[in-house]
Amino acid sequence: MKKRVLAAALWAGATAIWMGLCLFLSWQTGEGTGRLSLALARLLLRGLRFVGLRPEEAAFHMLLRKLAHFAVFFVSGILFCGTAEAVLRIKPLGGWFRAVAALCVCATALFADVPKVWIPGRHLTWSESCLNAAGALAGYLLMLLLTYMAGKKRKATDSGKD
Repeated sequence: MKKRVLAAALWAGATAIWMGLCLFLSWQTGEGTGRLSLALARLLLRGLRFVGLRPEEAAFHMLLRKLAHFAVFFVSGILFCGTAEAVLRIKPLGGWFRAVAALCVCATALFADVPKVWIPGRHLTWSESCLNAAGALAGYLLMLLLTYMAGKKRKATDSGKD
């Protein structure tokens, strides 16, 4: 039981840290976020040029910014699901708990950008908020599928030992 509680605490801690990072990135000023994403885009472009690809910088930068919305919250979805599954190993709460956890990660992702309305140089776009939510849901569902498959494999292995 102690291992399960520790696992749940580690999942929850990783989730909290990651969500803090997500909110930090979402709530930067326009200048700060532009500088960070452009630096990352230029670094990635150097790597792409090394392998012979030469995309145009501005288009690549915009694509990277859009993908970042999905990817950052994709990881959130994985972490939320891991936390939910770890809690369910301690106390079986039923399928409703998974649904509530999925709803929470999607709502958090959807509304994480709302404070941009008050941040200099930033603006709220619902298309980006929807990318956040889609990434969160995709990560959650992928982790749920992997957890389900691992459970089936574990049951098959355990039944083969009899």
